[in-house]
Amino acid sequence: MASFYIPLTGLNADSTALNTIANDLSNMNTTAFKAQATNFSDLFYQQMGTTGSGNSIQVGGGVQVASNATNYTQGSIDSTSVDTDAALNGNGFFVLNGGGSNVLSRAGDFSLASNGDLITSDGLNVMGYPAVNGVVNANAALAAINIPENQVEPPKATTTFGMTATLDSATAIGGTVPGQVQVYDSLGKSYEATVTYANTGINAWSYSVSMPDTLAANSSTALGVTTNLYNFGSSGATQATVNQGTNLTITGPTATATATITAPTVVAGESVATYATDLQAAVTAAHIVGVAVTSTPGGQLSIVGTGITTSGSVIQDPVASANASGALVFDSSGNLVSPAADVSGISFAGLSDGAATLNMTWNILGPSGAATISQVDSTSSVSATTQNGYGSGEYQSFSIGSDGTVTATYSNGQKQSVGQLALANVANLQGLQDLGNSEYTTTLASGTASIGVSGTDGLGTLQGGAIEESNVNISAEFSDLIIAQRAFEANSKTVTTFDTITQETINMIH
Repeated sequence: MASFYIPLTGLNADSTALNTIANDLSNMNTTAFKAQATNFSDLFYQQMGTTGSGNSIQVGGGVQVASNATNYTQGSIDSTSVDTDAALNGNGFFVLNGGGSNVLSRAGDFSLASNGDLITSDGLNVMGYPAVNGVVNANAALAAINIPENQVEPPKATTTFGMTATLDSATAIGGTVPGQVQVYDSLGKSYEATVTYANTGINAWSYSVSMPDTLAANSSTALGVTTNLYNFGSSGATQATVNQGTNLTITGPTATATATITAPTVVAGESVATYATDLQAAVTAAHIVGVAVTSTPGGQLSIVGTGITTSGSVIQDPVASANASGALVFDSSGNLVSPAADVSGISFAGLSDGAATLNMTWNILGPSGAATISQVDSTSSVSATTQNGYGSGEYQSFSIGSDGTVTATYSNGQKQSVGQLALANVANLQGLQDLGNSEYTTTLASGTASIGVSGTDGLGTLQGGAIEESNVNISAEFSDLIIAQRAFEANSKTVTTFDTITQETINMIH
């Protein structure tokens, strides 16, 4: 009977509304959960006749659930200070993939897999644009965002250096002003490069760039015999030279006790072979027994002896190019006239660690094109040194920027982009299919997802170290709950009323 069918449709619809409200309330604390609202529509109408004026007399058939609309408004942003978390401010979704098709989500409570991939709580990969050598390629295919945990960033050799120098015009001819800047070779070893300015006359100076290479011994002991090897680099014994900065000491047995000698003073530019001869003579003069000091054609200094110890180091001068020295000319106002451009082609070969020849350009001109070296009647000073090299560094942490760029930080102070989170949006949000786990998939109704990056094409911006909270409004949900409850009670009362009427009708028959 229609009298029973109509309230039953109301009970079914109200049950759906109650379920929706219960689901919203149970997900109040679910990350980025989007509340839903059940909407009703009336069913078909039966034509019962017409009025005298010809108007139709219709009786409704009840109610149905027209839609369960999702409220995609943004939830509050909660700062967590967790590196793996990310919150989306504005439109869009994160793009996820579990080995199949992409799915969308607003939940940014990510974590790291054992291989360093950024993943969701249910193991889906967070997708983005890859980076090569710190440069993001937004035209590449989407790939899983990977964090380089337990990896080492390779070193970068210095290719440019600069310094701000003020030279005292009152400096006596022959007077010098040193300036130091730390540089790195291709293996990450650091050196203290020195630019020595020397006054050569009125408004005229010379410069010389040197880069002493400190050598420590590769020491080993077998059967009481100690071998110390000092590698002077790959340039060969005829070019690998030592200078006067050595502080090598040797302690060894004599006929009656022990003796300690300091390495002899050497002439700058002395070859390794000559230095080995001089050092052997000093050992012999100190009556240290059983010690042999030799050199090899490959540029090695060898100190071998029984019961000996060594300390300190040897300093060599790597082979410098012609451009490592030159002249500076100033005008009467102290402005640098020559050279008028940066000095390129400064190189140092034969580095002791076997690194490639260090090729550098001295940036004499600053970013504005003005010279960074000047001459004035004031005390000489050197400051604000710059260079672009660095040693190797271990991974320490990462962060997610507002544009979605994922940046890794290393122990050497360097930062490198390792990828950029992709965002997506669809034309019809209500057409998305909810998969659970705060994830959605596109349908014909939603349209294909358009993918881009933060801040473009109407997409929102990202906040690292934060998550989006549920947008469930508890006050509104309780109000809707009361209304749904009353509607359910009313439909239930309708059923019991029709039951009473039916019973009375049956009693009339009997």
